[in-house]
Amino acid sequence: MDLLTLQHEISPNIKADEPMAPHTTFRIGGPAEFFLEAETADEAARAVAACRELKLPYFVLGGGSNILVSDEGVKGLVILMANRGFKIDGPVVTVEAGAPTALLALKSVEAGLAGLEWAAGLPGTIGGAIRGNAGMFGGEMKDSIESVRVLMDKEDRVLNNAECEFGYRDSVFKRKPGVVILSAVLRLAPAENPAAAKAKLAENVKKKAAAQPLNEFSAGCAFKNWQSLDPEKDMPVLRKSLDLNKDEIIPFSPSGTLPAGWIIDRAQLKGMKMGHCAVSEKHANFIVCDGHGTASEVIALTAAIKMKVRDMTHGIVELNEEIEYVGF
Repeated sequence: MDLLTLQHEISPNIKADEPMAPHTTFRIGGPAEFFLEAETADEAARAVAACRELKLPYFVLGGGSNILVSDEGVKGLVILMANRGFKIDGPVVTVEAGAPTALLALKSVEAGLAGLEWAAGLPGTIGGAIRGNAGMFGGEMKDSIESVRVLMDKEDRVLNNAECEFGYRDSVFKRKPGVVILSAVLRLAPAENPAAAKAKLAENVKKKAAAQPLNEFSAGCAFKNWQSLDPEKDMPVLRKSLDLNKDEIIPFSPSGTLPAGWIIDRAQLKGMKMGHCAVSEKHANFIVCDGHGTASEVIALTAAIKMKVRDMTHGIVELNEEIEYVGF
């Protein structure tokens, strides 16, 4: 497929050999074979339809967080969702997939609404947040979603909350390849105390800045929190294998999950390095790079972390990446 054909069939704005590193929060990745900045949902939908017709691979890009792009780049067309509009009408928020999640959180609180305070400072876009059911500080995207407009099975459809099949950092959009999120409708609640909601948002921003390496290049959390099938049985093994103080509390959630960052920290892996990439000294579930890192270094470091944790815990803890691999 050549550039002129794609410019004629899809959009004159398509570029070739676009560097992907500047479009990711990791600042890592080779070039996209072809690249389109889609400013509307309809433009993105037309591009996807054309790619399917032309049998051209495509990847839909949001804010560039939670992904690792191959050093060799991405074959086919990368479609950057640049449709960033949103409308707040009472408790109902209509938002396009490319809108920055943190900005929407701020604007919703300023409009006297509650429900997105947890997303203060969250990197990436609403489309990506919905796809991965992003969450922190006790909140998740699924809590606010009323419906999502998607391109699925070559049809423009609207899915309700249940049809999105949200799970922990998961959704139907992750499990079903080719589904493209175009926009969403969120239903929030009027803030009982608008001043308190604003204070909570500001507090969350401060907490995030204090706990996470926001001034370094990363993709966000590298691993999903680990799910134990039997916390009572696993506690003694974890306490011994991680050499914990007998009084230290192992912070299992009520559902039996254990923070990946806590596990990596207790395995004493903070600062572990591969080339230009390292486990953050500030938060152990972040892999940070200095701007010269490579995807191969991140993969090697990720594998080393997983192997070290698995070996130390005698095979009990198997960490799974939260980062999505693109172009591999």
